Amino acid sequence: MSRERHVARLATVSFVRSGEALLLLRHGPGSERFAGRWNGVGGHVEAGEGVRAAARRELFEEAGLDVPQLRLRGVVHESGLLGHAYVVFFFVGEAPSRVLRPAPGVELAWHPLAKVRELPLVDDLHDLLEALLANPEPVLAVERYDGADRRLAFAFDGEPGTPGGRSE
Repeated sequence: MSRERHVARLATVSFVRSGEALLLLRHGPGSERFAGRWNGVGGHVEAGEGVRAAARRELFEEAGLDVPQLRLRGVVHESGLLGHAYVVFFFVGEAPSRVLRPAPGVELAWHPLAKVRELPLVDDLHDLLEALLANPEPVLAVERYDGADRRLAFAFDGEPGTPGGRSE
């Protein structure tokens, strides 16, 4: 029996701290994914580009920040998001300054860490953010979407039920 090989796109998401504040990006109300919800700053890894280099490039393009000390804190394998599969590399770093130079049309804001959970976040951040910020080693997870941007299942890699994880 022959099975089609799984192909995933590579992406990065970075969470930058400045003291007790966290930089987040809000997806626009008309966005096809995560409309109106807050997330870290990220984007696709270009062909031939290193993953950490892509994270640094995206932070500079979207926020005007150069964060040289980004640390890998998580890898999530997503399937079904807008009909695609992604491997998302999550980075955490400390900003040298809170001064932002957002790209046109990009909404960025520094939020107190103690209040971040009260924001309308991208779904997986409710499960991931604390682990990404606290764990010294990268966390691994798998996630399944409905073909659009509605999450169906999430599990930390190695939990019972992985790869299906728990259903929402």
